Amino acid sequence: MSGIPRLRTKYDYDPSCGKSPFSGFTKVQLGKYYLEQSPGHWVHGFAVDPYQDVPQTASMSGACCRDEIHPGPPYTEGGPFSKVSVELPELRVQGMGSYESLSTNLISYFGYGNGRARYEGGFAPLNLLSGLNIPSLVTGETLIPDTTAWELQAYKKTRPKLESASAFVFVAEMRDIPRMLRSSGKFFHDVWKDVYESNIPFRNRRTMHIMQPKKIADDFLNHQFGWTPFIGDLRKFYSTFHKAAAMKARLRANNDKWITRRATLADETTEELVSSGTGMEVEPLGEIIGKLFTTGSSPRWEIWDEKHSVVTAVGNYKYYRPEFDANLPDYNSAWNTIQREITLYGARISPSNVYRAVPWTWLIDWCADIGGVIDAMDDIAIDALAARYLYVMRHEYTVRKFTQLLPFVDGTLSLTWDLKTDAKVRKPASTPYGFGLSWNLLSPRQLAILASLGITRMR
Repeated sequence: MSGIPRLRTKYDYDPSCGKSPFSGFTKVQLGKYYLEQSPGHWVHGFAVDPYQDVPQTASMSGACCRDEIHPGPPYTEGGPFSKVSVELPELRVQGMGSYESLSTNLISYFGYGNGRARYEGGFAPLNLLSGLNIPSLVTGETLIPDTTAWELQAYKKTRPKLESASAFVFVAEMRDIPRMLRSSGKFFHDVWKDVYESNIPFRNRRTMHIMQPKKIADDFLNHQFGWTPFIGDLRKFYSTFHKAAAMKARLRANNDKWITRRATLADETTEELVSSGTGMEVEPLGEIIGKLFTTGSSPRWEIWDEKHSVVTAVGNYKYYRPEFDANLPDYNSAWNTIQREITLYGARISPSNVYRAVPWTWLIDWCADIGGVIDAMDDIAIDALAARYLYVMRHEYTVRKFTQLLPFVDGTLSLTWDLKTDAKVRKPASTPYGFGLSWNLLSPRQLAILASLGITRMR
């Protein structure tokens, strides 16, 4: 059932009074200039002291929330949700101090003579709010995080898994064990041969066997699709055997009941240099400040984005398997006992297991998640599994840092102003079986395997 859409906004200024995000500025003196007319004799007022317009409030912020109103309490359902908060940089004056030029960097000013210069005060950013508008930022779509890349994983990571091992696929792939052994034996043979030939003078050596591209690709694929899944399956069988009683008890307890499952799909922090350059992007600027810098050095500025992104999923599921229904009179029968073992060890003849046992279907799933669709078919037809609700959520917190570096004689001064954005989004699944079909992202491992396949198939 759909709710009633709702839009709410909040700003730290009052639009009803006709104020805009950029009204309410006041002029603040940043500092004062002095000139040393004679040793130890400083004169003030030889130049126009710098002023800067800064907001009367410490910072300016706003937020926009889009959601739905559902009946309640109790609230038993939800819908799409997004919230964007923006906090513009505090235009406070930073770097308050006293800065003098070297004796070689003299200032000549009409009416005051020549001498060293001194600046007592701080700095404020230039044009840092140029083009920024809080209502446009928070009510627009540009800051709302995208969840498309994680929607397929939401269903896969949260759906209850009745199978703990993959016996059906393991048995089907046992036909490859002789080839795996031959390939591995050939690899160790070639290693020994190359070690032996390394003692022969270079001009008499043959081509190194293990360093040929096709050979490297063959060995890489033999490891990725031979030994790695083989050892992985053996570990699953071992773990399932030792935990079988607890696993069957859990499946029995959750059978035909709504259970909530959560998963973290991504949790990453990144830093990105947006732009940088030389020059002054703060007030005051001009010839006098330039005389205060170390000879041969120039001011520099940088803009960095520090982003923390967390993607989670939550779903409420129910499944039903008769062999795990303890209320049935034949629960302890030999047939149901065998069925429980077959289900737990993944030995069922199902569309999903047959699909995965067919060669090259893993390559199809990298381009289009056909396997996920077949898993959903299994959930519907075999396990009577469905989700009452399924959501994917993404929370993205970004700090855009503007940093000005000023190379004064006494050391480089670093000044930083932050623009903070906090965005959250929740998207519900359109069906009880996930968000539908979409393209998968290729991981570095997938790309490496595809590249090796290309080398292996080359003539």
